[in-house]
Amino acid sequence: MNPCILAQPPEDEVGDGRWHSMHNRYVQEASTSEAEVLFIGDSIIQQLQFSTIWAEKFISLHCCNFGIGGDRVENVLWRIQNGELDFQAKLKAVVLFVGTNNTDCTPHEVYEGILEIIKTIKQKLGNVAIILPTLLPRGQYPNPYRERNDQVNTFLIDKFCNPDNIDELTPSVIVVRIHENIVQNDKTIPHFILHDYLHLTNSAYWKIFGPIYDKLCDIIGK
Repeated sequence: MNPCILAQPPEDEVGDGRWHSMHNRYVQEASTSEAEVLFIGDSIIQQLQFSTIWAEKFISLHCCNFGIGGDRVENVLWRIQNGELDFQAKLKAVVLFVGTNNTDCTPHEVYEGILEIIKTIKQKLGNVAIILPTLLPRGQYPNPYRERNDQVNTFLIDKFCNPDNIDELTPSVIVVRIHENIVQNDKTIPHFILHDYLHLTNSAYWKIFGPIYDKLCDIIGK
């Protein structure tokens, strides 16, 4: 069985209940929020809210951020099945970014897990716009994890950008190719884009998430 489609919370290895505490806070926030846009995913999403593009651009679009560092596909799937999509107001868009932490899964397993999340979002929120940024490359030098993310992106682009693959899942899903132009000609990733070769710098958030902001403006009419 594909572990990415088996919704479950992560193991509480530290024993402080922090993950469940954050989940419960997000469920409470959803029940009282009048947000129009939800960002949900792993640390790339979580750290976005500490960037200047969040403060200067995204907040004005009435966005909320349900990112949790370290989250895997199956963790986000569990979260949205357990209250984090139960918003008081009607959301206009969901930005979903997850998958890079599933390092022990195959690209197709990650892809299928992302499809399961999209299916659940559509079941709970109807025809809401879903923005799907591609997974970022990782590691200073070429490595299997980077190759895996590239393969996941290939699956997603083929699914949602190929007119021959239209089905009940594809309408209202917008793939934004944020993984391009990060790897240099020598196959390395500069630290001024990914400061630890995994997470974005503040200036890189402007470059990488700027196109997502533009898409959101189109969707919500601002």
